Amino acid sequence: MSEKYQPSTTQRVKAGRVPNEQLRTHRLKKNWTQVYVATMIGANDVEVSRWETGAAEPSLYFRERLCELFGASPESLGFVPSSETKQGEAEQNPLQRRDPRATLVATKLYVPRLRAHLVSRPHLIKRLQYGVARALTLISAPAGFGKTTVLAQWLAETRKPVAWLSLEPEDNDATRFLSYLIAALQTLDPGIGTTALASLHSPQPAPVEAVLTVLTNELVSHQGEDMVLALDDYHVITTPSIHQGMRYLVEHLPPQMHLLLATRTDPPFPLARLRAQDQLCEVRTADLRFADAEARTFLETVMGLHLLPEAIATLQSRTEGWIVGLQLAALSLQGRADVAHFLAAFSGTHRFVLDYLSEEVLLRQPASVQSFLHHTSILERLNGPLCDAVTGKPGSQTMLEALEQANLFVVPLDDERGWYRYHYLFADVLRRHLQQAEPILVPELHRRASAWYEQHELPIEAVQHALAVPDPELTVRLIEPIALPVAFQGQIYTVLEWLKALPEAVVHARPFLCLHYVRLLIFTNQFEEAEELLQQAERHIQELPVEQAQTLTGAVLSIRAALAGLSGDIPRAVSFAHRALELLPEAERLPRRGAILAASRAYEASGDVTPTTEHEVATIAASIRPADGLFAAVGSLYRLAKLYVLQGRLRQAAATYARIVQVVPRAEVLQTIYASFYYYFGLGDLLRERNELDAAERNLSQGMALVDRMLVLEAYAATLGYTALARLQQVRGNTCEALVLLEALERLAQQRHFAPHLIAQGAAVRAQIDLAQGHLAAAIDWANSSGLSARDDDLAYPYEGVYLALARVRIAQGRNDPAAPFLSEALFLLDRLLEDAQNKARMGSVLEILVLRALALEAQHDREGALCTLERALLFAEPEGYVRLFVDEGAPMAELLRHTYARGIVPGYVTTLLAAL
Repeated sequence: MSEKYQPSTTQRVKAGRVPNEQLRTHRLKKNWTQVYVATMIGANDVEVSRWETGAAEPSLYFRERLCELFGASPESLGFVPSSETKQGEAEQNPLQRRDPRATLVATKLYVPRLRAHLVSRPHLIKRLQYGVARALTLISAPAGFGKTTVLAQWLAETRKPVAWLSLEPEDNDATRFLSYLIAALQTLDPGIGTTALASLHSPQPAPVEAVLTVLTNELVSHQGEDMVLALDDYHVITTPSIHQGMRYLVEHLPPQMHLLLATRTDPPFPLARLRAQDQLCEVRTADLRFADAEARTFLETVMGLHLLPEAIATLQSRTEGWIVGLQLAALSLQGRADVAHFLAAFSGTHRFVLDYLSEEVLLRQPASVQSFLHHTSILERLNGPLCDAVTGKPGSQTMLEALEQANLFVVPLDDERGWYRYHYLFADVLRRHLQQAEPILVPELHRRASAWYEQHELPIEAVQHALAVPDPELTVRLIEPIALPVAFQGQIYTVLEWLKALPEAVVHARPFLCLHYVRLLIFTNQFEEAEELLQQAERHIQELPVEQAQTLTGAVLSIRAALAGLSGDIPRAVSFAHRALELLPEAERLPRRGAILAASRAYEASGDVTPTTEHEVATIAASIRPADGLFAAVGSLYRLAKLYVLQGRLRQAAATYARIVQVVPRAEVLQTIYASFYYYFGLGDLLRERNELDAAERNLSQGMALVDRMLVLEAYAATLGYTALARLQQVRGNTCEALVLLEALERLAQQRHFAPHLIAQGAAVRAQIDLAQGHLAAAIDWANSSGLSARDDDLAYPYEGVYLALARVRIAQGRNDPAAPFLSEALFLLDRLLEDAQNKARMGSVLEILVLRALALEAQHDREGALCTLERALLFAEPEGYVRLFVDEGAPMAELLRHTYARGIVPGYVTTLLAAL
């Protein structure tokens, strides 16, 4: 954005503020754009521009991030002392304390200004006032019936605080919609929605319903007077997930809030039910039509047109009380002597009346005004400098003010008359006239608009006009540097629409743009398309200079590491990651970060959690910075917690999960972000092991709710979540629910192409449940068909859980047939697994193996050996709080524990275990 002019906000630079030349100089020295700086610290370019121009001071949080990014002190970056910063922040408009990742246009949050002369409509004001006691007021009518005006009139009279949002088609991006909705509420109180807003800080689109759930909970606890949330032009919203989220909001609306929608079409809400519950107030077309007296007042008072009563009656009849029709007719009649002839000249539908009257209005304007109207009709919003650039002529601000004074369908968007828009119907007519009269000029007008927006560092608007030219080369030049920053600000679908609008050949010819596209396709679960584009990018490697080819190869490998990790193929993921890190320069932070995180999963393939591995994983977790995003922060801590679980250190793992809660702005944010799979499933399984079943079920169920909402799913985390919840349900006696979960996991694994060992893990848990239910035959069938044997050459660690399930089956068979070799086979298998687990410091595995060895020895009637083995397990397990590891083995374990208690071995702990059986 320009250092001198900021079109995205009507707020002016505060008196006494001076530009921060030090910050700007540091940025320019590094040849960084404001968009780049914003992306690296988790802010947006609007905020960075305001800091540089002196319009605002960064918060303490962002000052720290900027110092870290530039490697500079606060003083060298020109920051004022903290006390002054806090005072400056307190003076800012609430809009500037919104989500730092969402670039918002402040004028969308202003209640439309009312004109000096309006028709009083007390019956409608009374109807709207009546609706406040209901959950929802719906003002539904076609365009031009004065929905917005009557709504603004009522808001001017009511004493209730109002949060206003004018919607546009671009708001169909769910994250953009939610950012604006929360920003509207924050005009009432900057503290509203901070937790919900923080949940949008992820490239994976946050589920609308999940974010609104968090927002609703915040509103319920909000201390303040009743408020109104008004959404104008809701008909432009077509995204099903937004509709679904808004239905949820309507059905769970906090008692102090009233929702008001103005729309041309009814939203897909349960209106019949709301009507029956007396929770719906409706204002429709018949209510909004001007009655005869209102039409007379409008024509005389507002339009300054004095007609005979019969002429007014004819106009009222022809327009059927349609307000825009009356306004156009009045404009056409001004200065005419042949009123009767004019009134006889038009009739028919609203579309016909609109076209006819618009032409009449336009033709009666001076040529300079017509030209201005046509040329600026391509713009969604208008201000003086922008219109100057598009028309190529000065004086646009004066023209806009003159158009407003003439009632020529120009709507001011702020109190300072900085920004305007045309009435939507009038704009449609203007664009159609422009296309008919000067079609060759249309691309050039969009090109000028795009250039102006680019110059003022408003890249999203610049891209939209470049697409409208259409100029693929210009569009690509604009998109490439901002695709990921904009997507990672939550507007992933916006960027996908841009890329889909480009010719395939243009995208394919740019390998790095292909990789941007691939990342977004992966985050929206479009894996086949992602693979095709990835291969397309690889074809260009040989054509690039050596350094670029190396970087491109590394970036491709980083993405392939992520894809392999998602499917649970950890060895391939780690291999790709290491190769990527060898090729990627330090400056390539995004692909390197992904590769580093993938490489940190090496222990998941090898099972090696020795101190060296622990140090490596802990170092990676400590190196993650806030600018790296919540996904990286939560994911890296989850890997560390999982490592501690494998080491048998449940307490340390629990402490690490607690650190995850500290990483996010508030605990509720975990209910919405993609990385929360790791947290909920990992912590839930840990709590299950410690027999904290209610807390475990809450966490596992929360994770399952995310599975239903998210597009992308990490295979290992999903397998852990489904199997942990299935085992918990089985413990609670809900075997049917447990089996349903495992069947769902099987379907999911096939659909998402989970790695074979994860598919086998789900089947192994099913066999354990069969054993617990006494269905030995079913468990034996699984064991015999698993393809596994105690004498397999390589007992690969990823299959360890499956081999342990096989050992359980063989032990159960040995109890039934002691003369058969089942028990010796089980002990042979367990001894082999024990050696690997001990060598690689997997004490969690060692414990489970010792428990099974004790049961096998007991079945062989070697009680002394069984008790010695069990004692070793109990001594290690007691301080870590293991419970289910023992009690899930049922009656055979209960018998051994009673003998252990009689020998005085950790009697308190054994008593706890026996009580849980």
